[in-house]
Amino acid sequence: MSSFKSRFLQWSKSATGKTVLEVTTVVLLLVLGWTSCWSVLGDECLPDSNIFGILVSCVCGKLLGMLLGLVNIPPLIGMIASGILFRNVPKINVAGDIDVKWSSALRTGAFVILLLRAGLGLRLDILRKNKMLVACLSVLPCVVEVIIIACVSRPLLDLPWNWAFLLGFVIAGVSPAVVIPSMLSLIDRGYGNRAGVPTLLMAAATADNAFTITGFSVALKFVFPESTHAAMVIMEGPIEVVLGGVCGVVLGYILSHLPPHSPHQASVQTLLLTMVGFSCVFGLKRATFAGAGVLAALVMSTVAAQTWQTKTEISASLQKLWLVGETLLFTLVGAQVELSLLNYKIVGYGVVCLIVGVLLRCGVAFLSVHCSSLHLSEKLFMCASWTPKATVQAAIGSIALDRVRETLPGDKTAELYGVTVLCVAVLAIIVTSPPGAALISLLGPRLLDFKSEEVEPIRVKESEKEEVSTGLNSVHNSDDADGYRNV
Repeated sequence: MSSFKSRFLQWSKSATGKTVLEVTTVVLLLVLGWTSCWSVLGDECLPDSNIFGILVSCVCGKLLGMLLGLVNIPPLIGMIASGILFRNVPKINVAGDIDVKWSSALRTGAFVILLLRAGLGLRLDILRKNKMLVACLSVLPCVVEVIIIACVSRPLLDLPWNWAFLLGFVIAGVSPAVVIPSMLSLIDRGYGNRAGVPTLLMAAATADNAFTITGFSVALKFVFPESTHAAMVIMEGPIEVVLGGVCGVVLGYILSHLPPHSPHQASVQTLLLTMVGFSCVFGLKRATFAGAGVLAALVMSTVAAQTWQTKTEISASLQKLWLVGETLLFTLVGAQVELSLLNYKIVGYGVVCLIVGVLLRCGVAFLSVHCSSLHLSEKLFMCASWTPKATVQAAIGSIALDRVRETLPGDKTAELYGVTVLCVAVLAIIVTSPPGAALISLLGPRLLDFKSEEVEPIRVKESEKEEVSTGLNSVHNSDDADGYRNV
């Protein structure tokens, strides 16, 4: 018996053993989850029901994502593919039974978790020390890509200008789900520490997402205006930005002082942050200020985290929530895609729009860092790192279609526009995410310097050069790179 136990323990620590045990755990969770729901809700959990469709689609999406992860393909591709499969293949199209309101609410909830994680990862010290460089890298490529995609999609996909710019903001965001884990891996292996390029890219990616989400919220107002007056429509966007920013700062400041003393400080703060984040997004959405709710959750998380001593524990807790949230988000986004509505025009021209936008984005990203004292190889690496798209596209790609079905039922033209936006967003994930992740993995060790200890300060190429040296903590509480450019 002891010999069998030792052999089993040794096997369970191997790569094959871990994979088998993980798959077994997911399957067991599926069975137990369905059994628990059925014992409480009864017929609501039987086949051809809403809950049954959610459970089967999401758990199978998790399994397929895990299998693709074994061959270094981003798991989110498997989750999206699972949603598409269970929506469009006859006999197993259980995702077609998922209630639209349930799907929208679950995807929005997963998006809230993503916003809170992004806010916790937004380093204000990096932004202050490198504010111009981070601003240029996070804003200029995004703005150019939005304009290019809008101009290209207007004739190719027959979208009105307001929908074309909405599509631009959906596509323009870089994926933190791909970029941040890749950068952390490079930091752990000691690459890029001379200039702190990985840490700088993580900060810029978070800022890029904040700008993209804010721009999307404003563009959404021009697609679904609350007022018939043009002046009011123009003002709705800035009003939501101001409202979201003010609410986020106020709520973040309050949370930063709570709870005063608690034996379970991190757990209480995580609970407070999550509940307030959900209240912001869902509450302001119900009050017709959906964009303000998104921005408020992001800003609130950033402000509160500046004084919390338990930031690492809170991030770890949200990471665990995200393991469930990402499965719901990506699988249910895939389940929104109806292949019967697709045609060669949407797919073909959509890919053309993506290629043109990504190429110009890379060029502008190179120009954005051209005036810094980075090495040419580091600049090229930053351009390659600015290509993958996944998280933002999955989070906001279906919002316009949801809004059409809620506010304009029966409007086939508007529904076609919403489907086009969603399908191009899914294409963006499929076309750019695997190659982008592969580029970062392959080019990082080749284009970045290996230096695991001291970090050289970097100066900006200006008439009056100023040297800065910044010590930053990595996610794993180890010393990270110093010396960012003070632009």
